[in-house]
Amino acid sequence: MEKIKVGIIGTGNCAKALVEGVQYYNENPEDKVGLMYEDIGGYQSGDMEFVIGFDVDRRKVNRPLAEALRADPNCAMNHVASIDDTSNGYGAIKPGAMVHSGPEYDGVAPHMLEYPEEVSFRTGAQSHISFDDIVELLVKERVDVLINYLPVGSERASEFYMDAAISAGCHFVNCIPTLISTKETKKIEQKFIDAGLTIVGSDMRSAWGASRLSEVLQGAMLDSGLMVTQHIQTNMAAGSTQGQEHIRTGRTANTDFLNMAKQERLKNKHVSKENVLKGQNHVRDTSTAGMTLFAGPSLTVQQKPGGDYIGSDQKIANFDIVAYGFAGARYTLTARMEVQDSPNSGGVVISAIRFCKVASELGIVGYLRGPSAWTQKTPPLQLKTDESKYECDMLAQREITKLTEPQLFSNKPLAKNLAYTFQAGETDYV
Repeated sequence: MEKIKVGIIGTGNCAKALVEGVQYYNENPEDKVGLMYEDIGGYQSGDMEFVIGFDVDRRKVNRPLAEALRADPNCAMNHVASIDDTSNGYGAIKPGAMVHSGPEYDGVAPHMLEYPEEVSFRTGAQSHISFDDIVELLVKERVDVLINYLPVGSERASEFYMDAAISAGCHFVNCIPTLISTKETKKIEQKFIDAGLTIVGSDMRSAWGASRLSEVLQGAMLDSGLMVTQHIQTNMAAGSTQGQEHIRTGRTANTDFLNMAKQERLKNKHVSKENVLKGQNHVRDTSTAGMTLFAGPSLTVQQKPGGDYIGSDQKIANFDIVAYGFAGARYTLTARMEVQDSPNSGGVVISAIRFCKVASELGIVGYLRGPSAWTQKTPPLQLKTDESKYECDMLAQREITKLTEPQLFSNKPLAKNLAYTFQAGETDYV
């Protein structure tokens, strides 16, 4: 099998974690911890190669991809000694792969330029690169799958790259909470169907993060006959000033949390995270009317030297759930989870890339509903956890299901006839 050639839009912490993770598993083939799937349709984690990147930060543009991924403001942990080591015969990055300038549009929030340069973006690398130039680069590098890692709130920029992916014949993994409107979903999907391409989206989950835990808890309570009346999930970035690097930078959080410090940047993120909670009610025909639901992604806390948190890529999630059960008995659950934020997403994206490739080889087009429900917060079709896992298992085995059969290109699928969580125009959910 040829390697799956991958392009990256936005060479930030999540991109760094993904690429270094692929390199890590190349160097440690016996270690499968952290991978949801060791094999997807015959493709291992090492069967992908990162061939091109796009960014607007002047410290990254026109630099080798390996260098850009470790340039400021990236602060995610290093998983390997050398990100482009090819001594074992497997390099995650194609030799000579570069980061190219892309259009800025709404990709950089104005307030991000107010933070010190070592913790935030610095533009100025803009060139007059056109849409056709982007398409030409994708075609030249024979990109199979294009990953959208732009900052939350990058609506226009995401649309630009999505259209470029379609024109270049690239499958698309939309890792951010944009393009999630039910009014647009069918329109977007039809574009990919017509081009014979797949898409996974939107808004990536972590392998074991706040959304996954909320989904499991919500679903388990409902399946046990409980009535959930309150589900509050709050997320906090607790940057540390421990260690020389963090003393130097005074880093408060990774750029994802800093970007969402302004309400206008996190609107879709807030909606997308709450979709996880509402979706588990919806697939069980259980109303959310009267429930207190909240999923907040944006709180940051700066620590002084000697703080307990070990890295600026640290994320803390707190959960406060109230439910009622047998004869009105009250149940309460409080929980706290602490994770390294960026590596936590790598485990799902490393699967989403391979799902796109395998699905395309089977002739499936459009939104991959099982993988989207498994790896994303706002998929076109919400599924129960076991249902989405089943669809992923079948695709990993190259099996067509009742859900994927209508999406075979040979069946001339129309988006309007495919399964969606809600009809266009409904607003209770998204």
